[in-house]
Amino acid sequence: MRETRSTLTKGHALGSGLFGKAQGFYVASSEEGNSQTIAFTAILEGGSYIDSLNFFGVQRTAVSESQLTIMGGTGKYVNARGYTTVKTFPASNQHSTDGMETVLEFTVYLAY
Repeated sequence: MRETRSTLTKGHALGSGLFGKAQGFYVASSEEGNSQTIAFTAILEGGSYIDSLNFFGVQRTAVSESQLTIMGGTGKYVNARGYTTVKTFPASNQHSTDGMETVLEFTVYLAY
C-alpha cells in the first residue's frame, strides 16, 4: 500500500496550469504487478472550482485505458456519480524529483 499526493494539471507538459491536487492511496492487487486498486480524492482548486470528487477502482497498467468509478464529492459534487477513463503516459523528458514519475490522463464523465 502506498499513499499518493499529486498535483493535477490542465495538460501533460511540465509547467501546465495547476488545476488542483489528488490525495489517496493505491494497493498492488495482482501477483504480476499490473493492476492496482486506487482510492483518491481530487480537490479542484483551479478557476471557479473549489470542490472535490472521490474516485475508486482498479487501474490495469498492462492495458492502454482503465476506468474508475466516481462516488460523490463535496461542494457542488456532493451527489456526483459517473466514471473516468485513465490513460498512462510514459515519462519521457520529464524531470523526476523523488523517483519514478508517472503522467496519468483522466477523462471524466459526470452527472451531478
